[in-house]
Amino acid sequence: MEKTMQFEKTTTRCGAPLYLFRMPHVGSVAVGVLVFAGTRDEAWPKEAGIAHATEHMVFQGNERLHDSRAVAAEIEVVGGALNAWTSKEMTFYFRVVPSDSLNVATQSLGSTLNTSLFQPEKITPEMQNIVEEIRRTHDSPEKWCLDVFETVVYGKHPLGKSTLGTEDSVTSFTRDDFNTFMARLYCPANYAFIVVGNTTRTKAEKAFNSVFQRDSRSCKKRPAALLEHTNGTREIFERDIKQAHVCLGTTIGSAREPDTKALGFYRAMIDGGMSFPLFQEVRDKRGLCYAIGADVAPWSDYGLFQVYVGTNPARMHEALLCIQDIVKNSYKDRELFAQAKTLLLGRTAISFSSPVGVLQQAAQDIVFLGGPRSPAEIRKEIEAQTPEGVARAVEKHLLNSDEYSYAYVVPKGTKVR
Repeated sequence: MEKTMQFEKTTTRCGAPLYLFRMPHVGSVAVGVLVFAGTRDEAWPKEAGIAHATEHMVFQGNERLHDSRAVAAEIEVVGGALNAWTSKEMTFYFRVVPSDSLNVATQSLGSTLNTSLFQPEKITPEMQNIVEEIRRTHDSPEKWCLDVFETVVYGKHPLGKSTLGTEDSVTSFTRDDFNTFMARLYCPANYAFIVVGNTTRTKAEKAFNSVFQRDSRSCKKRPAALLEHTNGTREIFERDIKQAHVCLGTTIGSAREPDTKALGFYRAMIDGGMSFPLFQEVRDKRGLCYAIGADVAPWSDYGLFQVYVGTNPARMHEALLCIQDIVKNSYKDRELFAQAKTLLLGRTAISFSSPVGVLQQAAQDIVFLGGPRSPAEIRKEIEAQTPEGVARAVEKHLLNSDEYSYAYVVPKGTKVR
């Protein structure tokens, strides 16, 4: 069984790699095209948000399927689902269909990425939808806090830019803008194909080879930007709200660095679930919040460790001190270490029971780690963590609270210490 639970890699006719994870016991197949293009590839301010806007527009019709209804219906009529998402470093398009409809999924992806029309009459309403998405984020203090925290931490670096862009930029996009962006970044040299589910290598290769042809174009990636030191900064945003929302954290290394992996493990030690310290100490024992959570954003060069809390403005300082105490007092706790290891091993086993879950994790692994990981490889990484290694990473990156950056979204008139 262990030998079969691995990714197979081959090269398709167009030159893009194909990763296959076979799950013969399921009745479905999840199929995705990973495009190495995201927010950090945009030329701001003119192209602010165009990676995400392109992801929206390719659902609006292509040479074969002329509108969004036809694009969706092709997949939904066989019982499947289609979606996509954009982040700082990638855009991922995927379809989930019954296993006998693999060719329907790849044909849909091929038409979407190869022959999108970007009809002018469809651009204006779809960009207005994104304006509403921007406003929705801005009107949610929690989402807004998480969004602006990246700008606080990364400053002028591309990782500090909002994936949604700005209202001014997205409402100015034209057909030429979309075609120019796709010509620059959407080519087989910038693709990876992923198939997870009940199919074979032969079928997967044939399905992709039939819709993605060889293309000699080379993609023009923007050069990597150096990150200026921004730790220790803070920004305060006053809003007409009742609750104080705070993000605190610091930059860390790339996803491949041992310290980043150790800090990802440590995140589970303090925020693995309701029985772990952040929930127990800040929420359950002290009643300081409803929502609290820690996260590690493992980008390919500069990662981020962050904690979010939404709390009573009058008790905000108490909540932040409690979070800092948890960070300082829990990282050498061997019982927490053992609990986190068991948790992560269990969640790994659960995650590989879902084709869609495997598909999306594989996409992120390809971008950040250079290739998808099998269950055995992930378990090996978890088992390799040691209390001493986690402690070293925490001491190096997290114990100096003076290096923390903060984003506050607070009620008007709130005093921030």
